[in-house]
Amino acid sequence: MKRGAIFFACSLFLCGFLVQKDSFVQGRYKDVDDYMKARNRLIQAEQAMRFDAGITLTAEEKEANRRLMLLKQAEMERTREYFPPAHSFLKSKTRQLIDQSPILEIMKRMPKGGILHVHGFAMGDYHWLVKHATYLPNCYIYRGKEELPRQGTMRISPESPGDGWHLVSVLRIAADNVEEFDEELYRSITLGEEDLGQPDIWAEFRKCFARSINLIFSNGTWSGFCRKMLRDMIAENVQYVETRAEIGSQEIIEEIQRENPEFKVKYIFSSRRPFSRERIGEDLNQALNQRAANPDLMIGFDLTDEEDKEHTNLFFINELLEARQKAERRGITLPFYLHSGESNWTENENVLDAVLLDSKRIGHGIALFKHPLLMQIVKVRGIAIEVCPIANQVLGYVADLRNHPAILYINSGLPVVICPDGPGIWKCTFSYDFYAAFMAWGLDLKCLKQLAMNSLIYSAMDPEEKERALEFWQKKWAEFITWLRKYSI
Repeated sequence: MKRGAIFFACSLFLCGFLVQKDSFVQGRYKDVDDYMKARNRLIQAEQAMRFDAGITLTAEEKEANRRLMLLKQAEMERTREYFPPAHSFLKSKTRQLIDQSPILEIMKRMPKGGILHVHGFAMGDYHWLVKHATYLPNCYIYRGKEELPRQGTMRISPESPGDGWHLVSVLRIAADNVEEFDEELYRSITLGEEDLGQPDIWAEFRKCFARSINLIFSNGTWSGFCRKMLRDMIAENVQYVETRAEIGSQEIIEEIQRENPEFKVKYIFSSRRPFSRERIGEDLNQALNQRAANPDLMIGFDLTDEEDKEHTNLFFINELLEARQKAERRGITLPFYLHSGESNWTENENVLDAVLLDSKRIGHGIALFKHPLLMQIVKVRGIAIEVCPIANQVLGYVADLRNHPAILYINSGLPVVICPDGPGIWKCTFSYDFYAAFMAWGLDLKCLKQLAMNSLIYSAMDPEEKERALEFWQKKWAEFITWLRKYSI
């Protein structure tokens, strides 16, 4: 759609909304019944703007929704004194209130479609990592005095990496309590309640990667870690993944697909905002080469890392525009899937550049709500927002998830998908994000259905792949509805 047409459509939408809003307000109401009719019309008009307005539930789905909403009300009563989405997930996870919830069980059973925003191995099971990698005889941990490598960094090595490095097996034998020793290792590579008082949660986040990355990518661990991660996704009813980092070799993925033929994986090439312009240019060239070699597997390019402290989209504009020109000359495309608006600052303009660069989706998009015109352009162009509720809370952008801007996006009809980002780091799985969104954002079964469908509709699959994926999902959804209708209340 041309630029002028976009602005015209947005203007019509805004004007139509304002006229419609004013028409509900009466100078005088005959009685309470007249007032309630006007009130109901207003509610219905608002609901008609929601992103799920086009969905009509079947009789079976309506019954399932009735039962689901009764369970939701019971969950709100159960957690009234401590409502988990209103507090840091790191604290709520320790209290295990969510783990005891029937709503979480339902979210695990629900066919979620795809995951469109996850950082590869950050979705893995870090308990599994401790139980397997750190029990290898040649696993070392650094407990010296130097800042780098960071305290607690672990690696598999045929011999001691040097001063300050100790065999984990020796330390474990000397420990008073092996379970507590292993739990300490687990805490060192994940975020928990003990990290809430840290001055910079992003710094703690990076430490988790620094301490664990050599364990994950060691020859004795990587394949098993990936198999566990992929099978865990499937167990939570995920059928498709677009990952920003590796989640297994092609051989491992094909092995999983033999067991689950409908399961698909694609990759988004990710570079990091702290890099120089020259390095980003090199990475873009590499992404172009990978895209040309295997366009079905490598679907696009992204910039990651903390937006508020690192380079902006605009800083790399020369490299990004040049990459698009190179792609055109080579007769290929290099779609962008840019992390943008993961920020509390109004001055953050990454969402503006993401839209101008025709980013196919926007990663996080927290700051988008501060740009009303951009919101309308995003809606008209069908740019999906990859919302990661728990990640946004853990990393300090939305303290109370009842105030997350995704509620505005959903209720305004913008395309939204729920994503987990790096759940292994905060000791959970994808289903917890759905629990948080469902409980905090006023959602019902219609919204959940739309969210799951969006994860396939706004994926990078081609039309035929989407059609097959949606057919498979519909079968799983029908089975889920049958199960939910029988769920004991």
